[in-house]
Amino acid sequence: MARLALFGIFVVLLILIARAIFPSKSSSNEEPTEMVMDPNNGVYIPKSEAIKKTVNGKEYYFSSEQSAEDFINKTP
Repeated sequence: MARLALFGIFVVLLILIARAIFPSKSSSNEEPTEMVMDPNNGVYIPKSEAIKKTVNGKEYYFSSEQSAEDFINKTP
């Protein structure tokens, strides 16, 4: 019985040491995803996934190639 208790204490200490050496990635440490709005349809999408186009010297972000084409065709 004493050996089982000592083994349990050893395991707990091992886990605590491992957590101190290898901290888990917490979602609170991650930076929030920057969102951009597609000017053609008003949909918000992550900037990293958006399609970037320059129209009349201004940068726009689109949710798809089709949305970008529609916007460019509507722009005078």
